[in-house]
Amino acid sequence: MGNPNVGKSVVFSRLTGTQVITSNFPGTTVDYSQGTTCLDKERVFIIDAPGTYSLIPSNPAEEVSSRILNEADLVVNVIDATNLERNLILTLDLISRGIPLLVVLNLWDEAKHTGIEIDVRRLEELLGVPVIPTVAVTGEGIADLASYLYKPIPLPPHESWSDEEKWVRIGHITTEVQTITHRHHTLRDLISDVTIKPVTGIPIAFFVILVSLWAVIFAGESIITYVSDPIFAYYLPLITQVSDWLGPGFIQQILVGELIDGQIDFEQSMGILTTGLFVPFGIVLPYVIVFYILAAILEDSGYLPRLATLTDTFFHRVGMHGYGIVPVFLGLGCNVPGILATRVLETRKQRFIAATLIAISVPCMAKTAMIFGTLVHLAT
Repeated sequence: MGNPNVGKSVVFSRLTGTQVITSNFPGTTVDYSQGTTCLDKERVFIIDAPGTYSLIPSNPAEEVSSRILNEADLVVNVIDATNLERNLILTLDLISRGIPLLVVLNLWDEAKHTGIEIDVRRLEELLGVPVIPTVAVTGEGIADLASYLYKPIPLPPHESWSDEEKWVRIGHITTEVQTITHRHHTLRDLISDVTIKPVTGIPIAFFVILVSLWAVIFAGESIITYVSDPIFAYYLPLITQVSDWLGPGFIQQILVGELIDGQIDFEQSMGILTTGLFVPFGIVLPYVIVFYILAAILEDSGYLPRLATLTDTFFHRVGMHGYGIVPVFLGLGCNVPGILATRVLETRKQRFIAATLIAISVPCMAKTAMIFGTLVHLAT
């Protein structure tokens, strides 16, 4: 529950995934959304109540919200961190009902951008309920919110206030927990803004992916040239002696492989101790190391959540969250880590869809090499 335009539906979408039903509330023309999620292997229903400013209904949407509240076991009250005073009136109304309550302090990033600082721990003490800061559009704080849903939430102190007492209490709370300062947007803030807006964010996403691909290729080749090749050059005399000691025969074929023009060729000999070591450790491992370092940089910089937000609409059409871009992105390097990364998705259905997409439509480097090799062979 929450005021209109506080990001309530985005929080709801983050918690429920794609299994959402939108219906008319019985006897009204007001729509509400209902979804499901699993908590400790138990399926629970989550309802996105229509936006409301008060539990004293003044329109059909607020009346529906009040009626839904009567059936709730737990209320997640989403409030706008940039407009704390206006939102807390509904929070106090909910506290007065004595229903287990969580307060989600959404738009946390916007509050910081505008110079609003909120003491979350002190706000918890004054309200007597847990408070979780979130940025719903990027998913920040949603995991913390979900972890609270596993815990038994105690009933808040059952108190009743008159309208005048509520505003006095809200004034006291905001004065004590909120500090407002003038703050100019930093370069980081500006970059964050342009990467999340579709008009600028989509071209930036293509640029980042292309630069990432180039960086993986360039850095991987450099490691092979200056590290892997010299190491295997020192290894060549040793394996040559082993080959001479074994002599022609089945064991040599297995361990060393074919001699190319009388010499060991690490790429073509196909032995366990030659190609079997060179390909995974001398060729593949450098690219994998660089790829994961780059993926870690993109994740720690906060870009991957923004990329997930940009692609959220598209991935919802195929039954997943925007975070499906992460395993797909990994799959461009190699399908194996891409499939492994599907475990970050929330439901078995989403993991199945992601794994299927990666398997049939994402051309990883190994697949690309096989495709080009086949085409060259057919052409010749």
